[in-house]
Amino acid sequence: MKTSLMFFIFIIANTSAIAAAIDCSIAYGKAAQCERIACSKKYKSFIGKWTGTFQSYSQELSTESAVIFRPFQNEIIYDESDCLKNVVNGDTFIIGKRTDRYPAFQGLPSKVSKGLLITGSKSDGIPFLKTSDEEGFNEYTLLYQNNAAVLSVWELVVPASTDGKTPEMRFTTVDGQDFLEQGNHKRNVTVTMSLGPKQNPVWEAVIVKGFHSLEK
Repeated sequence: MKTSLMFFIFIIANTSAIAAAIDCSIAYGKAAQCERIACSKKYKSFIGKWTGTFQSYSQELSTESAVIFRPFQNEIIYDESDCLKNVVNGDTFIIGKRTDRYPAFQGLPSKVSKGLLITGSKSDGIPFLKTSDEEGFNEYTLLYQNNAAVLSVWELVVPASTDGKTPEMRFTTVDGQDFLEQGNHKRNVTVTMSLGPKQNPVWEAVIVKGFHSLEK
C-alpha cells in the first residue's frame, strides 16, 4: 500500500511539472519548452515600459546627395512573467515585447511594426541577444561589454547569398546607459549596417539611432 501511494505521489508531481512547462518557441524560432522563474537582479532592472524617440534610415527617400531618417516611437514592455528558463539546455532569458509606431512621413504612410527582444545567457554564462519580428528571427553575438559603463556592443552577420546577388550584411548595435540623464534610466541605441567584406565594405552607415527611457 505504501509503495502504491509513493508511486501515485510521483505521478502527480511529474504531471504538475509537465503542466507547468511553457511553450517558448518564440525565443528560438523552433520548438522549445521553458518554465517561469524569478527574475534575476539584472532582468529585474528591465521590468516596466521603455519608451523613446528613434530615427531609421529611409531607403525610399534617401538619395546620393541626401540621407533621410524617418522618425518613429519605440516601446518595449517587460513583465515579471517574461523571465524564463529552458528546461532542456538551461538558457535563462527575459522577453521584451516591442512596438514601433511610424507616423506618416514625406509621402510614406503610417505603419506599426511589432516584434520581440530576447536577452539572456546560456547555461555556461555566455550572453545572447535575439530578435523576432515580421522579417524573421535573428541571433546576435556579443562583441564587447563594459559592466561599469553599462555598455554592450552586439553584432549580427548575414552571409552573402550563394548566387552572389546579395553581399554579406553586418549589423552592429551599440546600447549604453546615458549617465547624464538624471532620475530616469535612459539608454542610447545606435545601429550601424555595412555591406560587403568586413575589412573592405562597399557601403556602411548608421541605420537606426535614438533612445528610450524606463517608466516603472
